[in-house]
Amino acid sequence: MNILGITAFVHDSAACLVIDGQVVANAEEERFNREKHTQAFPAQAIRYVLEAGRIAPHEIDLVTFNWNPWTSLLHELGKALCLPLYLKILKYNRPPKNFTTIFSSHRLRRHLQQCLGEKISAPIKWVGHHQAHAAASYCLSPFHEADILVVDGHGENASTSCYSARGNTLTRQWTLPILSSLGILYRNFTQYLGFHDYQEGVIMALAAYGRDAYKDFFNGKVKLLPNGKIRIHSSCMGWWHYLDGAIAKELGPLRRSLDPLTQRDKDIAASLQACVKNSMLHMVRHLAAKSNRRNLCLGGGVFLNCDINKSILESECYDRIFIPPFTSDSGGAMGSALWGAVEAKEELKKDGAFFSPYWGPEYGPDVVESAFVQAQIPCIKSSRVCRDAAQILADGKIVGWFQGRMESGPRALGNRSILAAPFDASTRDRLNDGIKKRENFRPFAPVLTEEAAEKYFEVEAPLPSLAYYMLLTVHVRPEYRERLAAVVHVDGSSRIQVVTASTNERLHRLLCEFEKLTDGAMLLNTSFNVKEPIVCSPRDALRTYKASSLDALVMGDYVADRDSPQVT
Repeated sequence: MNILGITAFVHDSAACLVIDGQVVANAEEERFNREKHTQAFPAQAIRYVLEAGRIAPHEIDLVTFNWNPWTSLLHELGKALCLPLYLKILKYNRPPKNFTTIFSSHRLRRHLQQCLGEKISAPIKWVGHHQAHAAASYCLSPFHEADILVVDGHGENASTSCYSARGNTLTRQWTLPILSSLGILYRNFTQYLGFHDYQEGVIMALAAYGRDAYKDFFNGKVKLLPNGKIRIHSSCMGWWHYLDGAIAKELGPLRRSLDPLTQRDKDIAASLQACVKNSMLHMVRHLAAKSNRRNLCLGGGVFLNCDINKSILESECYDRIFIPPFTSDSGGAMGSALWGAVEAKEELKKDGAFFSPYWGPEYGPDVVESAFVQAQIPCIKSSRVCRDAAQILADGKIVGWFQGRMESGPRALGNRSILAAPFDASTRDRLNDGIKKRENFRPFAPVLTEEAAEKYFEVEAPLPSLAYYMLLTVHVRPEYRERLAAVVHVDGSSRIQVVTASTNERLHRLLCEFEKLTDGAMLLNTSFNVKEPIVCSPRDALRTYKASSLDALVMGDYVADRDSPQVT
């Protein structure tokens, strides 16, 4: 069965192809149209996944859509009964599924026809937003039974959902309303502290510089209920409360984006992080206490917060935890397709192997070489590219690394990455200030081998699956913190990504070559982009390389080095 999954008419448009229960291709539209978090219909992503799966439009058996417009419409109508409140919501919050996007969903078949040039006769299935998150988390996990917890901004009518799963059956147990959304709470305070949409990760980094000085304020706003659920005071939900001075009376005025960060701002971030973490642990502990399942799957954008994930893992409420690398809405198209596969009784192969995040386009050597020629950038084709790249990195240079199939999700996992040696704090500062052009307090993640993870970090084998997807913070062993200055955050932690020869063979080989030169199988890894989506094509990579101060670019077997065009 060929299932085309789609997210559209809302942020993070994407497309996925699932054939006979197995993911074949997945990509976000932003990678093609170069607009971050694009709401555009994912025409290019759809054409890519069908081409990758060698499926013609008429061979599509089912189209799944990551949102149920009927459920959303009923919820919007219910809110509209209180017209003054609803007008405020539309003015200040701009919910992602207002009436315009609901109506656009019902024109999905027309958009598909325009995209593919022919009429699509396959049925369309509306998949609830939290159903898609739940399916992405459970179906991609190695588990045959699990509890599932979904926490994000909101779906059609819920902000948190709990499911139980066994075999191919997922059953919803309970939900929390949108007015108790931890995702919205975190977003609102992100904006209150002067940052923008999708910058919640900045607050997570900023929190490490603060103290939990506003614990009483947040404890008064977020109530932990005896049944494991939570209730959030309405003053923290509507953005107008942050604009009309209600929050300012207790915390002080909103910070403007260009204002210098104060200790107050850092303390608010720290208290917000602690509050959300405690709320998540409250839910997980009660969920585990009522369940006889030992596996937990987590889905939704809140679980991009690696510090929260660390606390859940360390709580030992469950034996094993799985979070997909695209746990935010970037994985919605895949989740909807997998939900369709589950309902169609397709077999899900769960062999316990590593789930690969690399489902995007790849480009052959002829395309790469041609792109270098057209960009008029000198390069050579190396017969020992990992050894040459390792030497460039050991020389202290910062390298654009472009290999194989593009990863899915918001974080670069080694195929569209900027790499550097992890030893010098000045490398971190150069990346933040001169290349990435972002806040200088933000940390960078290390990518490393399993052996290096056990040597440098406070972890032991077997490593949790979260460590392989950059979804977990761990502490650096004290004796190595000074040596690894470029990848250690102010609190002594790092957000690690572990690779093996089987999960990413070329990147693992690069790490081994780097170890021969430096005695460390570890590199700094950040996304290959500058104020735009992660690069997708060789053309994107070359454009970013030319516009930035990257020292070198390694694309496939081709190497360009600004200082030494000829690599020996």
